[in-house]
Amino acid sequence: MRYLLDTNLLSRQDTHPKVRNWILQHYLQIAVPSVTIAEIAQGIEALPAGRRCTELGKLLREMLEDYPVLPFDTREALEWGRYVVAAGRPLPVLDSIIAATALINDLEVVTDNTGDFPGVDTVNPLG
Repeated sequence: MRYLLDTNLLSRQDTHPKVRNWILQHYLQIAVPSVTIAEIAQGIEALPAGRRCTELGKLLREMLEDYPVLPFDTREALEWGRYVVAAGRPLPVLDSIIAATALINDLEVVTDNTGDFPGVDTVNPLG
């Protein structure tokens, strides 16, 4: 693996041609952080029961089959503590968890919000 997908791009893989093309070109090198799965699951749970909720649930199950999911475990938690202090400024909590996961696994974060990941190698397929 070489890349860790940020939630904002993973959620647009079916609707944005540049994102879809980048993901297809790098498919075998991509992993997803467990916090991204949590963010997407939360969004689905917040929807009223119905067709849209069912469709998004199906897409989430497909994502879980398509990509390896990297946990936020003890090593990542220790890295997160170091990372947020070293940043020297407030960071979005979920993005900093993604950053720590990328750092501990030596991966580049794929995002269009590169400013949310100081000190982490990033790739912006839209930029």
